[in-house]
Amino acid sequence: MKSETILRALIVVALLGVGILVARLRPSLIGASPGDLGEALWLGRQADLVLQLGLMLVGAFGIRSLLPGDEEDQNNGSMD
Repeated sequence: MKSETILRALIVVALLGVGILVARLRPSLIGASPGDLGEALWLGRQADLVLQLGLMLVGAFGIRSLLPGDEEDQNNGSMD
């Protein structure tokens, strides 16, 4: 169970990294115009946005760890 979760997290991080790399190398692919809001956010506050994405990911994994897993549901039902 944990290895599947870690694998999924690594895939998400890798895909986000590829997306950022493509956006950096080929800004014409995303259709950004010179005065675009997205460009202004990425140029001035890039670290803040990455930090916010990381915090959301950690929060989601924290909530998921508090929820009962499939094994816990099966064990609770068979012990009664």
